[in-house]
Amino acid sequence: MARFATRLRDYRLRIPALCLLLQLVAISAGGQTQVTRCGTFITAPGEYVLANDLTDCMVGVIIGSNTHDVVLRLASHRISGTGPDAIAGIKTQSGATRIRIVGPGVISGFTGPKAGGVLLYTSGTEEVTAVTSTGNNWGFVYGQGNARIHGNVANNNVDGFLLLSASLGSVEVSDNLASGNQEDGIVTSSGSGEVRITNNTVVFNGRYGIVAERGTKENDILSNTALNNGGFDLFDDNRVCQNVWADNTFGTSMGACIH
Repeated sequence: MARFATRLRDYRLRIPALCLLLQLVAISAGGQTQVTRCGTFITAPGEYVLANDLTDCMVGVIIGSNTHDVVLRLASHRISGTGPDAIAGIKTQSGATRIRIVGPGVISGFTGPKAGGVLLYTSGTEEVTAVTSTGNNWGFVYGQGNARIHGNVANNNVDGFLLLSASLGSVEVSDNLASGNQEDGIVTSSGSGEVRITNNTVVFNGRYGIVAERGTKENDILSNTALNNGGFDLFDDNRVCQNVWADNTFGTSMGACIH
């Protein structure tokens, strides 16, 4: 599984100092701050709302390091990337805390080798809900901190949901749909901490439905439905039982703990 290790190293790379060049383009209206252009860099608490679609973006919105108490509402708008050169639809930086990203809304077209629809790299607390990430390299990426990722859709990406490390917090991934992704629906690489993957529907992905990569432990994968995935619906790459798999509905599986 050397390919998994290489991919994990790639995930841990951060977006470079490009963010320093980003422009905050926002207009205050009715207690909300309207986001109107690609490259918005949020550094102050408040409620932000997309006022229109953001199209042909290198980066849609970045929530800056150590920023706190931000609500970003997509308001049924779309953030679309420029293709292989695009980086992220929405990214939170390390140290940001108490961040909410709320749909409905669609993020698409971020297809570069380290690009994604929603990239969560903060060490604080975050919530993402009702967002559709489609046609990206990665749909949703969780880096660290405390997060709740629920009620979202990841389809037609390379991978749907990627969970890297809960060593500095915990993450709950629940009630999401991961379908039609080229490779995997939900992947956990977390070697420690608290990861809970529950009540998700994971179907018609090209390789695996839900994957616990080698070295993962203390992951709870409970009450999910994983069916009609190309390789295995459930896959645990550990030789010994160090994750909990229970009450899942699935057709095919590989791994000592899966039952």
